[in-house]
Amino acid sequence: MSTAVARRILADCVAGNAHPALALVRLLDELGGYEPAAALIASHAPPGAPATAELERLLSENREVCERIVWMLRNHPAPAPFSGSVEEEIASVRRFFDQAVKADEVASVAAYSLGSPELLAECTREIADLFELWSLLGPYRVALEIGCGIGRMQEALAPHLAEVYGLDVSPGMVAAARRRCAGLDNVHISEGSGRDLAGFPSGKFDLVFAVDSFPYIHQGGPELVEGYFSEVARVLQPGGDFAFLNFSYRGDVNEDRDEVEELAEDWGFCVEVDGVHPFRVWDGTVYLLRRLGR
Repeated sequence: MSTAVARRILADCVAGNAHPALALVRLLDELGGYEPAAALIASHAPPGAPATAELERLLSENREVCERIVWMLRNHPAPAPFSGSVEEEIASVRRFFDQAVKADEVASVAAYSLGSPELLAECTREIADLFELWSLLGPYRVALEIGCGIGRMQEALAPHLAEVYGLDVSPGMVAAARRRCAGLDNVHISEGSGRDLAGFPSGKFDLVFAVDSFPYIHQGGPELVEGYFSEVARVLQPGGDFAFLNFSYRGDVNEDRDEVEELAEDWGFCVEVDGVHPFRVWDGTVYLLRRLGR
């Protein structure tokens, strides 16, 4: 626990550099609980500042969900280096998300949503709008999300794609995604092994993307990361797009960029976007790769 780091998080929020919901989750993580986060805000947030008022509102309205989020943060399988086998790592991720989705379906895929369907929808729209801006969508395009969670992206993107697939290692997440997307005929949700994209034919997709799920692959080690780059290259059409929002949780974007550039060269991609932060609510780092070839 670091009060100095927590004070910097708070100062960043007050300065307008971090959304209050995201700042609150960071404080919960850094201080380890609702009470110390509330105490820090009460003692160090400047009275009358708009961010202070919003933080106080979020605290007063979300105590129960904050306590559930603290549980999720304490039990989160990343970013500590994992010393077991790849299969043990995948099993750990599966167990965590099966438990998290039962505890709070919305917060399980985005703690910064504070369990609010409205805030999650706002964050999801930001991603969908970015994909639209980058011409990743279209009525004849077929997309796959690795780590689809509760299916929020499938629900949002279904009107803008010919078909959209979702793959997840957690049976609980798969069940939630299927409920959310029931009635959307162009959405297909399935449970994956966590090791590959087996079951999907080569060249099937125009877009493969991962929203804050690739760090769990990265957690499994270099072999798993390379395996996924190989599999994405296999299932993408030549010229297809590979977008991932967060590559790792190690906290060094320059190191991430170096690794992404090396992987792209090794597996036949060119880097179009190399680690940007385009969102208002979430601090995700976005990469966009394009598969080379005709």
